[in-house]
Amino acid sequence: MTDCTPSDPIPEDGEPTSFAKAKGWVSKHKPKIVAVAGTVGSAALAVALLAARHAEEQNVAEESQDTGSAADSAEEKEQRNPPTKHNVAPHKRRLADGREIDVSGYERGGSSKDEYEAPGETAA
Repeated sequence: MTDCTPSDPIPEDGEPTSFAKAKGWVSKHKPKIVAVAGTVGSAALAVALLAARHAEEQNVAEESQDTGSAADSAEEKEQRNPPTKHNVAPHKRRLADGREIDVSGYERGGSSKDEYEAPGETAA
């Protein structure tokens, strides 16, 4: 029972039998393995190229949108009127931690130029 002899004999070259079998299988099927590896590699390369092309098209589209919107927003800023002054009613505000606090009423809107004008005057 305590026999130290291996069940599979070790060949003279010192390689285990399972390794020799695997080596024999690879050498027998080498053309098929090379063909499958080439196909898989080509498919991976095609996917990578398509992904790169798609990313490039997205960047071009985003840049064209950015430049168009920048010109539009500049025009909007020139035409945009400042917010009118108005009073905000007192209310309760819920904080992120769940507490509620009272917020007193306050005045909002208008520009800093309006502070120096007399009542009834309009900005030029």
